[in-house]
Amino acid sequence: MKYLLHLSALTLGLLFTACGSNAQQPAKPTSAAVGTRIDVIQFHSEHRCETCLHIEGMTKEVLNSEFAAEMKNGTFTFRLVNVDKEANAKIAEEFGAYGTALFLHAHKNGKDEKIDLTEWAFMKANDAAKFKAELTQKLRADR
Repeated sequence: MKYLLHLSALTLGLLFTACGSNAQQPAKPTSAAVGTRIDVIQFHSEHRCETCLHIEGMTKEVLNSEFAAEMKNGTFTFRLVNVDKEANAKIAEEFGAYGTALFLHAHKNGKDEKIDLTEWAFMKANDAAKFKAELTQKLRADR
């Protein structure tokens, strides 16, 4: 079983082309963010492809322009996680991320929901306008 997971991880890595940066810790939520928080998490490999970097840039642009207040008060956070770093093994395993992946991790009223946007992100990565509009819509829906 472990061999199959490793093989799947390698296959995904080759499929999406290897994608590297250090993990950034999400901002600590303020008291205003206690009820609901959305963590946007982008996983990547040590060597990052152009598409991975483009997804990161567009995601940050949406968060910083459309959700600046939420980013400032900690209701929304953005985190980069390098899955090749041993320190990130636990979170990568928790999300099943063994290469490039994009997740929304919604924390609402004491419940957690992990929303995998990876396939969607790669399908829309070449159309910045659609990517940004649809990501904005997804983030508004999960508030």
